[in-house]
Amino acid sequence: MNIVNERAPNSYDQWIDLGRRIIPCLKGTPEIKKWSDPNLEITKEEWKTKYQHSAIALRLDEDVDFDIDNPLVKRFIEKYIKSCGAISGRPTNPSSHYWWKGKLNYAKFALPKQFEEIYKKYPHGATLCEIRSGNGFYTIVPKSLHSKANEYVQWEKYEDIKHYPGDLDADLRKVALSTALSILYAPQGNRDEYCTAIAGVLNKHTEWTEQEINDFIFNIAEVSDDNEANERSKKGTTTKKSGKAFGMPKIAQIWNCDVKTVAEIFSWIGIKYETVQGAGVIGDIIEYSKDRYEVQVFNNNDGETKEIKVLVDGPTLMKANLFYDEVIRKAQVWLPRMKPADYEKIMKIKFDQRRKTELEDYIFEEDATEDTKFIKHFIKFLSRDKVYVNKQELADHQLCYYEKNSDQLHININRYEDYLEEKRINIKRVDLIKKFKDIFKAKKVNGKYKGKSCVSWVIQNPSNWVDIKAEGILLEAEDAEIITEVRQLTHET
Repeated sequence: MNIVNERAPNSYDQWIDLGRRIIPCLKGTPEIKKWSDPNLEITKEEWKTKYQHSAIALRLDEDVDFDIDNPLVKRFIEKYIKSCGAISGRPTNPSSHYWWKGKLNYAKFALPKQFEEIYKKYPHGATLCEIRSGNGFYTIVPKSLHSKANEYVQWEKYEDIKHYPGDLDADLRKVALSTALSILYAPQGNRDEYCTAIAGVLNKHTEWTEQEINDFIFNIAEVSDDNEANERSKKGTTTKKSGKAFGMPKIAQIWNCDVKTVAEIFSWIGIKYETVQGAGVIGDIIEYSKDRYEVQVFNNNDGETKEIKVLVDGPTLMKANLFYDEVIRKAQVWLPRMKPADYEKIMKIKFDQRRKTELEDYIFEEDATEDTKFIKHFIKFLSRDKVYVNKQELADHQLCYYEKNSDQLHININRYEDYLEEKRINIKRVDLIKKFKDIFKAKKVNGKYKGKSCVSWVIQNPSNWVDIKAEGILLEAEDAEIITEVRQLTHET
């Protein structure tokens, strides 16, 4: 039964008397341009003479409107919302707007694109609900025609628009998360692990009490018609005591998605992607050359997450065991094992969504350990070949040339590639160039010396990572000149 008292505002003059800012709308669109201006003021006389035909929209300067699009949200309202003095809706979507006095940050809760097959059956698709508040938002009020349907909005309850007796933002986010976890509820056979994994995430990444987690999971199970809902009602307690490591990776397996997608949904209650449970998490794939891929791996260590990028070829990417071996070898990150079928399904999604980029335009941040190894190899190369202050050595013999005044090091990458082959260090040409660009920020220069082509890769400020003089690498002018003369004589002979 509707409980609407005589103080319920139903006209422009009543809203103005309440001190609210209202906006005239046609089909949901404001009729005035600067409707969000903080100083907006439309008098009763203006409403009477200009906007009698218009729908009334309340600008949410001092109010919060919880806008419900998915009907399942309403089943969780009664679980978490302590009280509400004003509720509105329309015949085809009753009790779809809950009102409170106050201010919150805007938030939209929508299922990720990966679940389109599931959410496309709902009238509003992916969107579950929104927290609307602030002068940049408005809502069509009762007694006005709805913007998208030929029906009038009406009050279903009106005592007053009141302040909420608790943490409104936290409670609304519980409603949103519960709805998503219910819509995506695990099938028979996976439900116990699913609920255990949810409890694991909440135990590890929130300050919720055991009882809060117990109630949260029971509510999801009950609303999802789990016939063993009562058995899930102690998951917060049992999971904390057992120390089971189930978390987002397990949920990702059940949902057939990646952990980042799971984390996106749990971010609604403040759990960031960087804090996801598990030794390592696979992120996005970038294709930077033919049959060459860069895969993001996130490693969580004592609450700190480090992003590492691992280079692999196609065959390695396709085989779970090969990929895991490559990640542990190159990045020293332990990835939770997935079943081969799950790995293939998830990685195919990532592969289909991969970003392609030209090597010349791409900046790569390699794992620090790999950087260090590469720099050490390069310094050994410089120590062996030496660095010269005479550009002729670069032009004639492909040796490294150092410009002191500008602190620039010119190298011929072919010569360094030969050095690596001698040392049996296998780095493909495309990867070698990439490392020079990313680690040393090197740039290719198609220069000339005495009219002759002199192509080199230029590294700015090499003194930032090696002391050329202290390492005994640099040959000063006199030494360089003597060597040049000897080479010229040898060549003439």
